[in-house]
Amino acid sequence: MRTLLILLRTEFLSLVNSMNRKGKTPFIIAAVGLALLGLFMIAMFGIIGASTAYTLVKKDLPEFAIFVSLSLSMIIALMFGVMNSTRDARSSDTDMLLSMPIPKSSIVISKLLGMYLLDVLCAAVMILPSTAIVCLRGPGSEALFLRSVLIVFLVPALPLFISLLIGSFISFLRKATKFGQIAATFLSFAVLMVYMIVVPNLSGYAEKLDITPAEALSKMKAIPPFYWITEAVYSGDALCLLLTVLITVIPMVLAVYIHARGLNGVDFHADNSKKARTYKSASPRKAVITMEFRRYFSSMNYIMNTLVGSLFLVAATVFLLIKGMPTISVNEAVEMNGQTIDIASRFSGAAWALVWSILIMFFASITYTTPPSVSLEGKRIWLNKSLPISTRDILFSKLIVSIMIFQPISIICSIVLSIISGCGIAGCLLLIVLTSLAHLLFSMVGLIFGLVFVRLDWTNEAQVIKSGMGLVITMIVNFFLALFLSIGLFVAIIIGGNTAIFGAFAGEIILVGGLCAGAYAIITHYGVKKYESLNG
Repeated sequence: MRTLLILLRTEFLSLVNSMNRKGKTPFIIAAVGLALLGLFMIAMFGIIGASTAYTLVKKDLPEFAIFVSLSLSMIIALMFGVMNSTRDARSSDTDMLLSMPIPKSSIVISKLLGMYLLDVLCAAVMILPSTAIVCLRGPGSEALFLRSVLIVFLVPALPLFISLLIGSFISFLRKATKFGQIAATFLSFAVLMVYMIVVPNLSGYAEKLDITPAEALSKMKAIPPFYWITEAVYSGDALCLLLTVLITVIPMVLAVYIHARGLNGVDFHADNSKKARTYKSASPRKAVITMEFRRYFSSMNYIMNTLVGSLFLVAATVFLLIKGMPTISVNEAVEMNGQTIDIASRFSGAAWALVWSILIMFFASITYTTPPSVSLEGKRIWLNKSLPISTRDILFSKLIVSIMIFQPISIICSIVLSIISGCGIAGCLLLIVLTSLAHLLFSMVGLIFGLVFVRLDWTNEAQVIKSGMGLVITMIVNFFLALFLSIGLFVAIIIGGNTAIFGAFAGEIILVGGLCAGAYAIITHYGVKKYESLNG
């Protein structure tokens, strides 16, 4: 028991220390900050759940309100569970614990108890306010509220079981393939994007919902486990209560079994087999590019702060793909050359390619890895400089990483947006060329300022990834570059006609291409000399 309490205390200290910015924040302040963050999250979830339930109760859908709160609590718990599982899959803390004289059962219980209590909290702040609204404003009773309190402690078993399965799968991928790290990262982002899209807009969806109680019942029955739990809370049906216990307790037992079986420690044995082995030697350029990608994917802070633009671009594209193109109705007219021009009439055909160019360029202006890429080498920069690799190849490898995290996604989204808006093949190709050159320019600007304001004496990578001078100035300069480039495109939309549209594209491509050539010259001359003069 004492060992378990020590492990739980260690988990808590680790969580508090994650709030310790740059290692200078006092423990009490970090703990208070963590508590305030937790209270804010609880208040936000509670308000979302209560407002959604209140809206549905007004529409005479009290049982559906409980169904929605249960479903949402599982989504939130699953989000935290998946992010925690993928983090554990990347961490070596468990291996360290298993190498110590600590009972395996204590390690399993401490890990699962922390995840379970977090899921219970998520369920409580969503379900209890909703059932309280149903009891106060609807046909609910005290017995209904008491049943909801019991369900709060049972429901978290389902998301816990699913998140542990996902964590085990990620661990298997990390051992079996070289793409496990990428899979874990993108899975965490996917779950976070689902949360960002669904949860904040839930009350709005409920307000627009127009269904009868019978239709709501049929929708609930489409998901039997959630329907059983809802019935167990709402009506207290004995069979549904029994089914609820079965579908929650059994996964809980399986979760403990899966997690315990997955803790095997570190395999230290040496492979003494005499099988013939072949070794491939990579070119110096390929080797340094691979090294840059490994550095990028080894830092969650680096990934989190450089994928925002890509994620928002994907979210906007998916939203437009599902909802369809917006209907633009602008009643204002613009006087140009003695003619009255209706703005809404200009948004058609290839003109949409100009709109998408503006949108993608602003996302590109916040998505690059180059500003902190040199500083992140820190005091180990001499290792790169001592390798038989040209400085130009080292700097270009940093550009390639920045390009690869945005431009493939940008090209795919450009094609999708062009198809749904009817831009045409020419508009789509010009859109891809312009946005690719713009992102290349933004990345080059980031590399230049990263070299000018390089910092190799950092003690925490967040000092250069989140708040480095090179990053701040790059963001400001790139924002104004995107704004400047958007002016010509917007004017072309107002003027209208293929001549103005394709002329604007041609002029912008020539302009951005010339700026890229200038940035290239700066990097290959000043940048190379600056990098070679650095000492860690």
